[in-house]
Amino acid sequence: MAGRGLLHRLSSANPRNRPELMDAVVVNLTSILNTHEGDGFTCPDMGCDFVGLLSRWPTSESDVLKAVRHTIEKYEPRLCNVQVRRVNYESARVELEITGQLKDSLRDRVKFRTRLSRSGHVNVG
Repeated sequence: MAGRGLLHRLSSANPRNRPELMDAVVVNLTSILNTHEGDGFTCPDMGCDFVGLLSRWPTSESDVLKAVRHTIEKYEPRLCNVQVRRVNYESARVELEITGQLKDSLRDRVKFRTRLSRSGHVNVG
């Protein structure tokens, strides 16, 4: 898991430019959102059971949105004012849009398109 843990986040805390920062945030979001509850070695409460939540989709939509937002707010310190909403209602896939602001530059809004598979895998792009 090299490049995905605490050392990666620390080395990416002050990247030289915005593309490096955005890449580091995407890597961390992908990592934390794909961690299942109880699997975090140093942080056992990190993670979410998306498989369980998605098995009740679409009635669990608000729970999924809250779980994603809570996980990001707790484990991605470079983002603030995080909002999560569902997009592309016509698709059978669960597609979300994550928006927020970079803490080091509150005027910069960021947006990530995110897909959740029925198996619980999260793809952040």
